[in-house]
Amino acid sequence: MAIIKNDIWKRFIFFVTVLLIMLIPVSGVSAESERDWMTNEEFLERLSEIVDASDGKVETDVAGYSTQGNEVISARIGTGDQVLLITGSIHGNEKSGGEALIEILEYLGTSDSSFAQSVRDEVTIVAIPRYNVDGLEIPQRQNIFPWEEVISTYPHLEGATPAWYYNERNGGFDLNRDFNADLNYEVVAEDLPGHTNDFGFFITNESQLLRNLYLELQDEFGHVEAYADIHHMGTPVMNKTGEDVTIAIDYPPLGPDDSTKYDDYPLLDQDRSKRYALAAALGVKEFSDKEEPGVAQYIHFQERDFPGQARSAFALNGTATVLFEMPGQQPQFGYDQDLVDRVENGLWGIISHMADGSIDNLNGDDFLTEIPRYWTNNITDMRDVMVRFTEEEQFKNDSDARLVDNHLATLEIYENQENSEKMVKHLNGFKVLLENQRENKLIGQEAYNRLNSDINLLLERWENNLID
Repeated sequence: MAIIKNDIWKRFIFFVTVLLIMLIPVSGVSAESERDWMTNEEFLERLSEIVDASDGKVETDVAGYSTQGNEVISARIGTGDQVLLITGSIHGNEKSGGEALIEILEYLGTSDSSFAQSVRDEVTIVAIPRYNVDGLEIPQRQNIFPWEEVISTYPHLEGATPAWYYNERNGGFDLNRDFNADLNYEVVAEDLPGHTNDFGFFITNESQLLRNLYLELQDEFGHVEAYADIHHMGTPVMNKTGEDVTIAIDYPPLGPDDSTKYDDYPLLDQDRSKRYALAAALGVKEFSDKEEPGVAQYIHFQERDFPGQARSAFALNGTATVLFEMPGQQPQFGYDQDLVDRVENGLWGIISHMADGSIDNLNGDDFLTEIPRYWTNNITDMRDVMVRFTEEEQFKNDSDARLVDNHLATLEIYENQENSEKMVKHLNGFKVLLENQRENKLIGQEAYNRLNSDINLLLERWENNLID
């Protein structure tokens, strides 16, 4: 099914108009040839300038305080009934979200365009551009909250094992595991340390302040329509082309569709989240002034289950949630305007579809079928990678490549038949084949590593099917 349907021409004109408007500079920053990621001081100064220039359109507030006592600032613009909550830098070594949000706030706060006005009329955007303020300044993934300070704050946790997402070396928590779908939950010792497939515990000030902001918006509007969370990852390549992944997008990682684990959360609507994820992917392409071949689905194995993430907890409370994953973490990767632009364009995709009411006209299944993967979820994905490895001459000769692909073709048949016994048998046979090719130097190391890793993943899945 095509992503852009019969109104393609109308939407094309709309997006070209918006793009031209957005390219008009609203400050001198865009003219800089070199820059670095903002410090917190620079961020606060820039945000203050935007508030002053917005004539009351942009409002800021102290959403709360970090565990180390630093202000965590929220910004708000718009008067619409649809609420979009956005966080940047929930991990302190992931900085593009705050930069993109500043540019969005500046545009919406200072532009008199019909597009900006329609967004302000239809959507209320509430953003925390720099969420993990303590981790950002180091930078490190976690916040700063040593376990001895945890015990001082929560004496009843004395003697408990630290939460599984606490990092002893860095003395802090992965904030994006500290959430619970029960928004009134308070940590108790018997729940610790927990597990990756469990809810988090709202131990940190940071998770609590975002939870409180979410509840306040629920009280004010009755519903938080959507939540977008901006992250960074590694630097993968696309399955079919080998081109760099330039942005990866995801809906909530809440286990296989046939799981009964979340039956007590009737507000969960994965299809809505897929529609918002699709809107983000469309925005990256439609608001860009260049080709964007690196837009991908983020890793979402059917077994992937992380209920302790903010996006998962909010999704279980009825909010459509979207993850952005940008390549390259800080400080290893410096400022990249193209990367920031992709974040911004993806957010414009969500915002524009909310503003014009078209978000519910999208087909969530199109996100799965039209946005490519860079990871393996089935044998077909492995065959896509095999085409690339063959073209890249990862095999000593064509007959060795054909032998591998023929084995994959057989596996694909059994996979389509959902024949677990045949899948396990032939996946094990495939591992032997790969090992023989590696030992005889018939396959390149890159191809061996990827195919062997993929086979291990699928083998575990089909072996579990046999047990079930």
